[in-house]
Amino acid sequence: TDNIKLVDFEETHSTETLTANLNAALDELKQFDGVLVMSDLAGGSPFNNASMCMAERADQRIEVLAGTNLPMIIEGASMMAAYDDPLELAETLIPTGKDYIVRFELVKHEDDADEDGI
Repeated sequence: TDNIKLVDFEETHSTETLTANLNAALDELKQFDGVLVMSDLAGGSPFNNASMCMAERADQRIEVLAGTNLPMIIEGASMMAAYDDPLELAETLIPTGKDYIVRFELVKHEDDADEDGI
């Protein structure tokens, strides 16, 4: 869609290339009410550079999230039309990300020889 831009940070890219690509994507999204940038790691280059771009673009409403997981992306894509404010969308997605962090625990089940069926 026109309101989603993907910015890769490939092994061969410098942080200057990343910043240029982020700024190009943000320029393409200026027509919208706001922008939510979703990155993987807090402190990583995509997060840091997106934060710097945000600071340099006071005229554009931009929010930057780190720790993004797939459930957040899916929910964000399906809900973005309902939000004009990127901060409100970010605050909605954070609990979603947390809710889908789970740990599998294997529980041993003792078979009961007297039980029939499954």
